[in-house]
Amino acid sequence: MRIIRTKSQYEEAKADLADLKKAKKKVLEAQSYTIGANQLNRASLKEINDEIVELESAIDQYEQYGSSKRRVSRVVPL
Repeated sequence: MRIIRTKSQYEEAKADLADLKKAKKKVLEAQSYTIGANQLNRASLKEINDEIVELESAIDQYEQYGSSKRRVSRVVPL
C-alpha cells in the first residue's frame, strides 16, 4: 500500500492517478496493435485498475487525515 506523507507526494499521486486513468482509456480502446512488423502490447487492465484503487485509497487517506507529521504544542504553566 502506498502512503502519502507530504504535499509533494500528494501532488505526485494525483498526477500519477490522472496518468493511470489515461492509460486505462488507451487499454480499453485497444489492448494491442500491430504496425508493419512492430507489435505493441499494453499493460493488463487488471494491473491498471489495482493501481488506481491503491492510489485513490492513499489519496483519500491523506485528504481525510492530512500529513502524518505529529503536531505538538507546549504549554508552560504560570
